[in-house]
Amino acid sequence: MIPSIVFIMALIFRQENLTFWNIIGQAKIWGLLLSAAGALAVVLWKGPVVLTSMLVNIKGTSDSVLGSVMIIVGLLASSFWNILVGHVLQFYPAELSLTAMMNLFGTIQTAIISAFVISWSSWKLKWEGGLVLVTILLGGVVVTGLSYYVMMWAIKKKGVVFEAAFNPVLVVFLFLLQTFLLGNSIHLGSIVGGVFVILGLYLFLWAKANDMEKERTVADDSAYSPLSSTMKVEGKSSTILPTRKRVQQ
Repeated sequence: MIPSIVFIMALIFRQENLTFWNIIGQAKIWGLLLSAAGALAVVLWKGPVVLTSMLVNIKGTSDSVLGSVMIIVGLLASSFWNILVGHVLQFYPAELSLTAMMNLFGTIQTAIISAFVISWSSWKLKWEGGLVLVTILLGGVVVTGLSYYVMMWAIKKKGVVFEAAFNPVLVVFLFLLQTFLLGNSIHLGSIVGGVFVILGLYLFLWAKANDMEKERTVADDSAYSPLSSTMKVEGKSSTILPTRKRVQQ
């Protein structure tokens, strides 16, 4: 749902343009809707089993009420983060130092909350053959550090909606990892949802590519307009005339 929420927020804060009745505007809307529908289909609709995995299926306990509240809070927080970062990068275009500051303050906040919420016995690391260390390094270096830097770089280059449009692809990758690593069976809903996500992402990227081409064409036309050419010619003539006068003298 993050791309749809970010798209609405970007329209409100004027970080994205939309011509509703244009084919490009319709492609943006339907692309985001298809991606959101596909991601929801993977999570909420299982359907009949298409292929049963031979691996051991790992299941955990769940709390639907608390989980739903945390998911909604996470969606809103991630969407606001995209909008705020897109605005901050206009005035502070240093993605690497911005990523470092975000991770530093995130670490401080997490440490303070963990000191009150998590019991002291939970701070003892159970290495489990090195798997815990690999998870910590992967989460700190790749998932947090590198991914935030890449996301901010993408927001700076292409905009907040472009970066957020790739979020439903995470659902497809999680479906593949759960199938081949955790032993979950393949359901029809996962396949249909994955197809919807890819089609929606393709529609949206096609619309953004056309938007960028139009903006580039408008910029080129304004740069080589007759008015700007006349101003350039007049500027050259004004610098050449004094030289001619000096030569005649």
